[in-house]
Amino acid sequence: MTPHGSPAERAAGHLHGWAARIRSNPAQVVVSVLVAALLAAGTWLAAQASGSWLQSTRLETRSMALTVEEMRHLYQDQAPVALDLALLEVRADALQDASDAVTSQGVATPGSRLAAAEAATLRKAAGELRAGLQQAGSSLLSPDYERADHGYAVSARLADALTTAGADPHGVEQAVADADERAEWALRLAALSVVAAVAFVVVRTAGNRHRQQPAPGPGSAVEHSSVGDDVGIVPQPWQERTRTQRVVAAVALVAWLLLPVLTAAQLVLSSGSARDDAEASRRATTITGSLLASQLFNSFALRSQQEEVRLGMLSLARQFVAVGDDVPGQSELANADATAASTWAQVAATMTAPPTESDNVPPAVVAMVGSEPADYDALLAAQHEAVDSSQRRGDAANLMTLGLLLAAFTTTATALARRPGRGGVAATTTAALMAATSLAIGVIAVVRTVA
Repeated sequence: MTPHGSPAERAAGHLHGWAARIRSNPAQVVVSVLVAALLAAGTWLAAQASGSWLQSTRLETRSMALTVEEMRHLYQDQAPVALDLALLEVRADALQDASDAVTSQGVATPGSRLAAAEAATLRKAAGELRAGLQQAGSSLLSPDYERADHGYAVSARLADALTTAGADPHGVEQAVADADERAEWALRLAALSVVAAVAFVVVRTAGNRHRQQPAPGPGSAVEHSSVGDDVGIVPQPWQERTRTQRVVAAVALVAWLLLPVLTAAQLVLSSGSARDDAEASRRATTITGSLLASQLFNSFALRSQQEEVRLGMLSLARQFVAVGDDVPGQSELANADATAASTWAQVAATMTAPPTESDNVPPAVVAMVGSEPADYDALLAAQHEAVDSSQRRGDAANLMTLGLLLAAFTTTATALARRPGRGGVAATTTAALMAATSLAIGVIAVVRTVA
């Protein structure tokens, strides 16, 4: 053997040195305070995360209400009138073009004069209608949204309206991200508390194994006296002198370890339940908003299609009248309406195009407008899953609370177990059963969560 000893002996010596530093009462106090402080900080962060998740549901409800109201105001009040106004302008252009095609040849027919008069009438009506609507506050008819083809940028108006109203889905996402970050830190602190408690016990136990036991004699009494000065904040069965005392201390140590472990697990489960509950609420709001948004948009788009069909039927009707009856000008008007129907189809297609992110419309609103029944089924399934997950984690957190109570009662029972006689044996048995039950409850709670 070398003078410095083997590597194993040197490692044992280092371990004994570390264990010697944590045998004192201050070390127990520091570990206990550290574990309590970490759990307290984790609990506080978890409470803050729960508050942020709850705030996200309020923001989602507010944002959805503002979004649906702005869409209702646009697609029901403003956009249909803008379609009518664009139709007047398109028909006026078509009629004027039909009249100009005849008069450009130096001939003025009854049909060309009728078409010109009808074009002037429609332009006058469009001008009066636009002025009245602008005076009434129709922001869609602002020059900012008017296009060269007489149409209007409906999606751009939607984006501006949502911004002005403060319907910001990004605020909801930010609240959720903030809550998730706090919950992650709470999980880290809870895990650190468990690591600190387990590390103390592991190092202390390993150090005691490698520590030289004093020989029986007068010196052992001194050692026993020094052990008796231990305040016992952290149970240490390796310091007990008899087998019964070591059993009692071991049960107390298990209960002491269960306290941070079950507290950390309860913290994680309760946070997960709060997050799933908030997610279920937000998804329910999203489903309702998506149904309303898609109905409003589809109703608006359907109206434009109906206008297109009506204009085409009007052109066909004029052609039949022109063939069957000798009514001057009907042929020119029929041709103009046919041209207007073709042009109107392009204008209406642009106005009724679903909003996109390139229009500066939030992605969440784009998804709402374009949602279909199949999307609702997927959203509803996800919402149900969030509800079920919240219920499972909530039940598991309640079980963890029960396990914590049993672990706390175990520490009380181990104090009574030090009494001699049958009372001590009964208290030891009771404490061991409660500790085992507490551990079993914790395991069952975790299994039920992942099942």
